This record gives sequence, structure tokens and C-alpha cells, in this order.
Amino acid sequence: MLEKIKNLIVSARNKVASMSPKIMAVIVGYFIAVVLLVLTYYAAWMYMWLWLDKIVMSDLLALIREITGPAMVAFVTFIATSLVDKDGDGVPDKFEQEAENNGDKKNHFR
Repeated sequence: MLEKIKNLIVSARNKVASMSPKIMAVIVGYFIAVVLLVLTYYAAWMYMWLWLDKIVMSDLLALIREITGPAMVAFVTFIATSLVDKDGDGVPDKFEQEAENNGDKKNHFR
């Protein structure tokens, strides 16, 4: 079991290392935001429990649920895939492909 976890971590590290810096920045930024929100939740919970003797955390919990929900994950995935530029011309490949599919000979993104 421990070997499977180790292999999973190594394969995830290799995938992250092969990503472009722009995509990695989006994913790491999203991950940091989620971690900071969760840490803020626990810090606020401890503060309320120790000093205020009541715990009302529904708003912050709703924000965490919204940030980690399927819609936000899909949005971050869309943004990350929109940044893929394999040919290195500064225009994301997805937008180049859409321009070619529409029959536009001119590239309006340059």
C-alpha cells in the first residue's frame, strides 16, 4: 500500500514537472488558494471556540464549498487548457484551432 502511494506521488510530480510554467502557475495558485481557505477556516474555528464560546462558520464553509466545487474546478481546468501553446508563437493552440475551423485566414490574436 505504501509503495502504491509512493508511485502515485512520483507520477504526479513527473506530470507537474512536464507542464508549461503558465499552466503550473494556474494550478499551483488554485491549490494555494484552497489550502489558505481551509487553514483560515480552522484558524477561525479555533478562535471562536477558544475565545467567543460559539462557533458560526457557515459563510466561510459555503465559500470553501464553492471554491472546491465542480464549477470552479471546471473553470480552472478551462483556463489552464486555454494556456497551452505548443508551437510557441504566443497564441494558445485552442484559439488558433478555432480560427482555422471558422475559415479565418487571418489570425486576429497576433
